[in-house]
Amino acid sequence: MPNSINEKTFALFANPNNRKIAAELERAGAKIIEFPPLEIEKIESNVNSTEQLSRLAEFDWVIFPDVLTVDFFLQTLEENAVDFFELDAVRVCAFGEVVSDQLRFVQLHADVIPNRIKAEDVTSALKNYVAAEDFNNLKFLLVRGSFFESELKKQLIEVGAEVCDLPVYQIKVPKANEIPKIKALVKGGAIDEFVFSAPTDFIYLNYIFSGERLARVFAGIKIFAVDGNVYQTVRENSLICAGLFQTDKIAKVDE
Repeated sequence: MPNSINEKTFALFANPNNRKIAAELERAGAKIIEFPPLEIEKIESNVNSTEQLSRLAEFDWVIFPDVLTVDFFLQTLEENAVDFFELDAVRVCAFGEVVSDQLRFVQLHADVIPNRIKAEDVTSALKNYVAAEDFNNLKFLLVRGSFFESELKKQLIEVGAEVCDLPVYQIKVPKANEIPKIKALVKGGAIDEFVFSAPTDFIYLNYIFSGERLARVFAGIKIFAVDGNVYQTVRENSLICAGLFQTDKIAKVDE
């Protein structure tokens, strides 16, 4: 792997948060690969989702896999005139500290916050909170993006729980060649370092590399996060070898 910054190729998502970073790297002589930004849209309520929300207090647990599920779930509650305080008696599982913080902003406490967001880690964290034999007849509401993997749902059903899905957002389908291009760049060794600037970066990557572990996909790439929140999300996605990216040190990389 090259040591000098002007020999390296950096990848990041083309969004406003990354404009300064991209400009600084280019001034230092680095090559930049910009991936298209995440585009999302809300899933409108239907008969099934409206019914689920009308009996929200009947659920024992609500699960939030990412920050977008929190935002769109709250919008959906408001549009369906559901009292937010219906959640007072419901336990909450948040996929990581960043999602938990998002809930905390609206004064909703997360009872279970797994350290890693793999399905088996989430199930294990729930089992540590709920005695295994007590899963029978527990009702979970899984708030999710339309693409979210069903492995967690499968594992919860296997231990006796009832799980209902509530899709609240979907990713807009990229241009036909964008996903294969991103996969080829990441897996083909074209990237030396990847800079993450938002928790939503991981939502998009989990969509692109559906069914694959990001830790394995990015095994040969050095990972950087722009701040503590993003670094926390990096760790929760099991990308262990990562550091904080500091633009004020870019010019000193070669020293």
